[in-house]
Amino acid sequence: METTELRKGIKEAMAVLENYRGFGPMVGEGIDALKRIDACVAEPTPERVAEAKSLLEGLNSEIGPYRGYVPTVAQTLQEINTWIKAQ
Repeated sequence: METTELRKGIKEAMAVLENYRGFGPMVGEGIDALKRIDACVAEPTPERVAEAKSLLEGLNSEIGPYRGYVPTVAQTLQEINTWIKAQ
């Protein structure tokens, strides 16, 4: 997957999560994590890839029971994981 496509998916996932912001602080933290991952994807260095991996692990653990409610976000997290493995 191209970086441009991945970044577009990240922005779409953030937009989806904005609809759930009122459900608790965890949603806002997830949006912030996606913003940081987007910055890592935009300018990947070994340190930024490691940061993205750490953020992704946190997001995956938090989204677990909610994957069915936000399939776009779940798909984007999978795409980020694929990108990290390719770096």
